[in-house]
Amino acid sequence: MKFSNIYDGRLHIIQIKTGAMIAVPLSLSLESAGLKLSAVVDRCRLVSRCDYLISAGIRKNSPDGSIHPDGLTKGFVKARKNAGIALSETPPTFHEIRSLAGRLYEKEYGKDFAQKLLGHKSEKMTEKYLDMREKAFTLL
Repeated sequence: MKFSNIYDGRLHIIQIKTGAMIAVPLSLSLESAGLKLSAVVDRCRLVSRCDYLISAGIRKNSPDGSIHPDGLTKGFVKARKNAGIALSETPPTFHEIRSLAGRLYEKEYGKDFAQKLLGHKSEKMTEKYLDMREKAFTLL
């Protein structure tokens, strides 16, 4: 995501995997996390030295400051380890953040909103993301 994709009070996103195009208002908040998109963007502006919201800076192997998705995933694993939190044998992945966000937004704004935010065309895919992943008995 780039700062130049922010205009008309919205962050305009074209999702790489699906091609879905969404324009998220900077006023969007997630009360359960105490976050507002405009505040998150402002934090990114404080540390980014290029057009990307998340960047390791302009370097020889990244002249525009972009981060390869694998680098972002590896950075998340490193941060998770450095946090010193006791985790299960299968610790959460970076992708789990997206799933968690989907569930939190569904709770605050409804399933239709979560599906649009996730950029899913099918309700079936959204259901996978919103699944709580808890092992539980089915009550008959």
